Parts: sequence; C-alpha cells; structure tokens
Amino acid sequence: MRRCIVVVLLLVSCVVGQRINAQTVADFNADSGSSANSSSAGAPHPTGNGDSLDWLFPVTKLNRSLPSWLRIGGEYRGRLEGPTGIGFAGTNDFYFLDRLRIKVGIKPKDWLLFYGEVQDARIFFNHHIPNANPYEDKWTLWQAYPQLGSSETGWVDALAGRQVLRFGDERVIGPSEWLNVGRTFNVARVDLHHPGYMVSVFASSVVPGENTDLHNALPGNNMYGVYGSFQNIVPKADFEPYVLWRVAHSSSELSETLNRGHLNEVTVGLHWKGDLPANFEYDTEFDGQTGSLGASSIAAWAGYASVGKTFRKVAAGPHVFLEGNYASGTRNPNGHNWNTFDQIYPSNHDKLGFADLVGRRNLVHFRTGVEEEPTKKWKLKQQFESYWLATSNDNLYASSGAIAVAAHPGAGRHIGNELDMVAEYEVNKGLNVGFGYGRMFAGQFLNQTTPGHDYSYPYAYFEYNFSKSGFHFPITPNKRN
Repeated sequence: MRRCIVVVLLLVSCVVGQRINAQTVADFNADSGSSANSSSAGAPHPTGNGDSLDWLFPVTKLNRSLPSWLRIGGEYRGRLEGPTGIGFAGTNDFYFLDRLRIKVGIKPKDWLLFYGEVQDARIFFNHHIPNANPYEDKWTLWQAYPQLGSSETGWVDALAGRQVLRFGDERVIGPSEWLNVGRTFNVARVDLHHPGYMVSVFASSVVPGENTDLHNALPGNNMYGVYGSFQNIVPKADFEPYVLWRVAHSSSELSETLNRGHLNEVTVGLHWKGDLPANFEYDTEFDGQTGSLGASSIAAWAGYASVGKTFRKVAAGPHVFLEGNYASGTRNPNGHNWNTFDQIYPSNHDKLGFADLVGRRNLVHFRTGVEEEPTKKWKLKQQFESYWLATSNDNLYASSGAIAVAAHPGAGRHIGNELDMVAEYEVNKGLNVGFGYGRMFAGQFLNQTTPGHDYSYPYAYFEYNFSKSGFHFPITPNKRN
C-alpha cells in the first residue's frame, strides 16, 4: 500500500514537472545569472527541442522549479534472471527483481546538507529463490545523514548517519550494487581533502538486510578505518593506502566469525593503479590481516594484479586485460592459526565473475577479457575466468563470504571455469538497457563434492534515473541536477 502511494506521488510530480512552461525555465535561467543571449553551452533554450527523450525525465524539470536549496530524485531498476543449476544441482528458477530508490536533498547553506533516501527491493514470480535478503527488503531507510562542509570545496567535511561507503575499486568496501538489496552502513565520518589527496576517517557498522523499516545494526559488529587517496605521489597514478580495524562478537549471523569466537582484526592495505606508455594501464591491491579470532591468531592476506591495453586506433577501441587474484585459506582448521582471508564488505560482481558464485576467500583466480564500444551507445564485454581453492582443507566460499561448499580435504582444488558476456545500450543519459549471460563449468572440486551441474545465469535489465543526470552533491544554488 505504501509503495502504491509513493508511485502515485511520483506520477503526480511528473505531471507537475511536465507542465512547467517556458517562462518557468526562463525564470530559472535568470535566477542562475544567465540570459537569453547567454553563450553558456549548458544553458537550455526555453523553446528548443532538446533531446527527443527529455519527456522521460520530468523530475529534471521539476527540480528546476523548486527552490535552489531543495532537490528530489530517484532511480528504478528491473532485472529478469533465469539461473539454472542452482547449488550445482538440477534446480532452476526464473524471476523478476525490482528496486526503487527515492531521495531528497536539502542544502540551506553551502556548508550544510541534509540527505535522505529510501529503498524498496522485491522479487516476483520466484519458486526456489527466497523472498529475503539479498533479493528482497521492503521499504527501508537506505541513507540519511546531515553533512557539515562540502565534499568538493574547502578542506574538510563531516557527516553522521546512514550512508553507502565506496572506497577504491570496492574490492574491500563497497555497496555491492548488483545485488537487489545492496549494502549500507551506520557511520560517522570525517573527510580531509585538497586537490590531489583525500583522507577519510570513519567508524561504521554494516546494516543487515531484514524486513523492517529502520534495520538495527548488529551490536558489537563494528569497523573503524583510515583510507587515503593520493594522486601526486606517483606520476599518472592513484595511490591509496588504508588501515581497517574490525571487531565483532561470535554470531551465527556473521560468516566471518564461523562461531569460533570474538573477532579482533586489523587489515593493512594498498590500492595502486595508473597509466603506462603505449595505452597500457595497471591496477593492483594487496592486503595483510592480523589479530585474533577466538583462540586463533589471524595471519591472512590477499592481492590482485591486472594489466590492460586499449587499442585506440582499432575499430570499437577494444580494451584487453589480464588479471590474477589470490586470497589465503586455512590449511589446518584445527590449529592455532587462522589464515582464511576476511573479504570484509566488497562489491564482488564482475571482479570475481558475473555469476557471483565465488567469494574472495581461499581462492586462486585468473581472468582475461576484452571490452569494446562499437558505437557511442553500445558497450560490450566478454571474459573467461578460472577458479581454484587456495587449499582443499578450507571451504569454498560464496560471493557473500558464507560457506558455499564445505571443505573436503583431499578433493581436487579446481572449482571450475566461467564464461561471461554482457552488452549494454544507453538509450539516453539516465536510461540504460542490457543483457548478459554467465556460465560456470563445474571443475574437479564441484564434481567431487556436489551433483556437479554447470550453473547458467542469463539476465536482462533496465535502469532508469528519474532526473536523467543523476543526483549530485553538493547542491549549489541553481545547479541543474
């Protein structure tokens, strides 16, 4: 019922936005300091035809009629999925995932911002996939925080509340946006920034996906961190050192603890990527972990390195890449050392395959692929991947970090090979459609420990942003979002 009310309100706002006449736009231009004779390329002409699909984005016009300190926005994503071989068995399903986000920003002063966002994620027509996280989470508070200072000007800003966290390549901390529910945090954060660098200091607790409005964080499950990003230390490169401290009580809700005891873990990492001559580029990240998990001492590490080249003079400008990943596992689960890497809170989709079957724990992974842009509208990607267990004495972990297949000491280590293909078409800035297919070919380990069925993952999706160009901050007076 609440969702119906919200959709009706959005439709009403769209109608209002469509009825904004040329005089309103002219008044907006006048308020922003532009005139009919302005030479600014970004200023829309009140009577111009503009983009033929501008009618799809009435919220953009609505924002222009609102006070300069207020903006609204939102996005909708729908995705059809038809996985076969679920659990590497003979189970198939076909369902529709939809996700609606509605957001509002209030910026009464250049140094003060209030931001709020709600999310409604649901699954329909499913038979085997559960109506639960990460597929369904009805009407929850997704983000809500006040921010003091600007993230784009000045040298410091601070916020406290609920926020999505994204750092680096999101292999350690990210929102995992491909999931229908995704991930957000209760956080207190201070960012120090200047052209060429930024340092974030934060304390946070991940918000579990559950069917309540506010979602209370799990008590005692906290993460503290300092994350730096520097552009001038190494020429043509981003240099990102960080330190993270995780503490958590033993809980059946936390796959990281495995009910072994209290987690007290420090991760020291470095993400480093940059450009090389002849259109080559590199990307690498390494993490070391120490601390304790119950009575065990933690000694784990993970890393990846990739190199790529873009052939700019070739049709479609193909980008070819090669990458290797490693995440340590525990060779002796009954010993006093715990060597299984804690992947923390990553966005694993694509980085470890499009089928999202494997997590960054006890893993050896290689991939190679090519990306093309045959036209300005189309983006294509094909990649081949191969997976092994770092040790067969440890488990195969799912993308979430939970155990997917329990350890079978002495079994083969080859998990399988995966082939991925995806295509995306930009109908308009703010509206994308795409489709893809991923297939995991079961290897020796899966054949020995499961029914050994190959897993196929076909899907098709569309993404729609209500305000076309997104919802950007800070909101400056008369800025067109």
